[in-house]
Amino acid sequence: MKNLLEKKISLRLIIVPLLVLVAIAFMADSCSGQTANSNQSATNATNKWGYVNLTNYYEYEQLKQIYQERDNSKLILNAYLFSQVTGKLTCFGQVKGFGIPYGTQISPPADPTQGSVPEPNGLYPSSNTNADWIQLIDPKTGQVNVTFVEPDLIITAQDLPCS
Repeated sequence: MKNLLEKKISLRLIIVPLLVLVAIAFMADSCSGQTANSNQSATNATNKWGYVNLTNYYEYEQLKQIYQERDNSKLILNAYLFSQVTGKLTCFGQVKGFGIPYGTQISPPADPTQGSVPEPNGLYPSSNTNADWIQLIDPKTGQVNVTFVEPDLIITAQDLPCS
């Protein structure tokens, strides 16, 4: 009886990892097929319609300007909170800069699925958070206080209508 139980256990130790490997192989083959199909579709579209003829690279220029403005340590903006309940904006106050998404890191993330290439500012932004660290300016003293803010936050240089 004991010998039969040991055989069943040893058989499971062989079959389960083998089944896992087979499942991984099927998934890998399925993903590579999707990638090949996507690449073929892109090639077909290019052959039919030609390459995109970009000459101004305006979106690149816009993003460059945004990064440069984010690098301005003297930038003062207005912060507003949006209420899902009332559908209205509430003036929150003035802030230095745009704020930093909560999960942003200075060093590469330990989890490689979070990306290992920093943005041009050298930071590794989080792709799965919607809270921010902001530098809220005290209207009485002018002192800057680091503040944690959950959604829905809007930061802009424009004065928005608040109720």
